[in-house]
Amino acid sequence: MAQLLFVDPDLDSLTRHVGLARQLGHEAIGASTGMKAIEELSRNPGIALIVSELDLPDGTFEQLFQSIRSSPHYQRVPFLLLTNEIHSTRLIRLIAHGVENSAKKPISETDFRFLIARGLKCRTNRQLAGVLEKSQVA
Repeated sequence: MAQLLFVDPDLDSLTRHVGLARQLGHEAIGASTGMKAIEELSRNPGIALIVSELDLPDGTFEQLFQSIRSSPHYQRVPFLLLTNEIHSTRLIRLIAHGVENSAKKPISETDFRFLIARGLKCRTNRQLAGVLEKSQVA
């Protein structure tokens, strides 16, 4: 299936989400901080979807998000949020800048499956858009 990266400082949540993704047949990687996530991205160029908690302990969520969106390789990778701050102005700003979707924690297994499937569908649509852009330039 797909390679997914989960970023969450809550090790119970991280373990649960990685486990659920693996049950769905995906290769799931976990990182507890934004810096560790950036390291995982450099080691795993095939990551198809990133799911992150908004509040990271090292305060690097925005750095992680900017790093992903500024990389030509990862700018088309969907970015989803699982967070307790579902209605914060910070979250609204991030969605305006390219976070594809968000869900409130804790998330049910059914909603988790839906969120992952939707994120991967978004990735497929972004890849297709990139191919079309390249063919129009050529």
